[in-house]
Amino acid sequence: MTFAISFAVYTLLIVAVGVYSARFARKSDEDYFLAGRSLGPWLAALSASASSESGWVTLGLVGWAFISGVSAYWIIPGCMVGFLFNWLVIAGRLRTRAGALGALTLPDLFAFSFKERFPILRLLCVLVILVAMMLYVAAQFAAAGKAFAASFDGIQYRTGVLIGAAIVLTYTVIGGFRAACWTDFVQALVMVGTLVVFPLYLLLSQGGYGFIAETLIEVDPSLLKFTPDKAGLAMVGFVLGSGALGINFGYPGQPHVLVRFMALRDPREAKIAGAIAAVWATCVFWGAVTVGLMVRAITESGSEWTSGLASDLAGGASDAGETGLVLAAINMIPGALSGMVLAAVLAAICSTADSQLVVAASSGANDIYSRLIEKTSKPAHMVINRLVVFALGVGAVLLVIDERIHIFRFVLTYGWAVLGASFGPQLILLLLWKRASYAGCVAGMVTGFGLALAWPALYDPVEHGGIEIYNLPLAFTAALLINIIVSLFTGSSTEPQPCVEAAPSARG
Repeated sequence: MTFAISFAVYTLLIVAVGVYSARFARKSDEDYFLAGRSLGPWLAALSASASSESGWVTLGLVGWAFISGVSAYWIIPGCMVGFLFNWLVIAGRLRTRAGALGALTLPDLFAFSFKERFPILRLLCVLVILVAMMLYVAAQFAAAGKAFAASFDGIQYRTGVLIGAAIVLTYTVIGGFRAACWTDFVQALVMVGTLVVFPLYLLLSQGGYGFIAETLIEVDPSLLKFTPDKAGLAMVGFVLGSGALGINFGYPGQPHVLVRFMALRDPREAKIAGAIAAVWATCVFWGAVTVGLMVRAITESGSEWTSGLASDLAGGASDAGETGLVLAAINMIPGALSGMVLAAVLAAICSTADSQLVVAASSGANDIYSRLIEKTSKPAHMVINRLVVFALGVGAVLLVIDERIHIFRFVLTYGWAVLGASFGPQLILLLLWKRASYAGCVAGMVTGFGLALAWPALYDPVEHGGIEIYNLPLAFTAALLINIIVSLFTGSSTEPQPCVEAAPSARG
């Protein structure tokens, strides 16, 4: 009962923050999608970080460490390079360019930069966002289903999906981007607090890393190796895989993160925000991996409450250990505190899902309706924004309502990879290379989008000796090269110039 009350109080707090923040929203598309470009470094850093690190951290990464061992610590450098590149190289430039163009969304940025007459690039951006975000948000709702099913007796996976979706949709529909930022800020604090304090408690109470090492070495010595016994292409595949440095390729292409850069109050504050984000991420990744390792050691030692985890592991379940954080909290700490751990899990889920829903809604409401159909800013746009958020949320629920997915793999192989390969190379060239061209951007985006989606179906690591070729680095590199080659033949300057098309919606 105490556990349920603690979690309920947190949930009501988050919804209240979202609803309250809506009181400060002005009736303009710029405020609904960018909070009036008013984010300071702390709010931007923590909301961007929380929105990029979803249920794949509190469930997926814990499960990954549970299965793979200490090599999961590669996730820290595997993500830190991307974090720092985004904040130190991309953020300030993107804020300056978006402000000069009056761009409210990523499709706006590309369309206005190239002064697009026919909306080919804009529609392509919208297609990428809607497809990838639907998959990404669906994974978050699936994570909610698993978390609730593991936490409460009598709640099934399907019911958990519906509860998680209801919580997210309530405050996102009402408050838009401003609500997403403030709730993400609170959720980021809850996540870092939980994923630092709880792992430290587990280490101190169970005998530290010595307990992990002594237990796991008897089960499988490879669990204590930071790199597998591989060489050549196999080693390259590991380093550039989804569990190590390959994740970095995705950071410059995540619209739900990039929109925080566009909403910065001052581009000069990007470096401060970057330092905040880097510290936050290091703490969260370390905590998630440490929990996964500790839960695996406790499972191997035969603790009664880990019997379900042991069964999943023995049966070869791909998602074994993903509920380890929640189960450990319920069985090892008092109810009020364990409720906060579940709150942290939900925080990771909500902080990503709400941001992605707002970005996806902007593609339908702003990039199609406002820019191509109505071409004015009216109060009716706000109704459309909210309807699109709701419709996308319902669609995401339907994708996973009857299927439990492997969250770590699903997120990184589809949502993260598709967005990273489609937008990342194009944005980098747009901001850093004056010869980037419209044709090159279109060709690169088509290449990244198509290859990222198709590669998992075309390549099976099992058939190639277990060598992983992660679709993100492959598709990212191909898209970058295609964009450069096509741009060299059709090059044009992309220096930012005010765009007349942007004016109506930007003013509100």
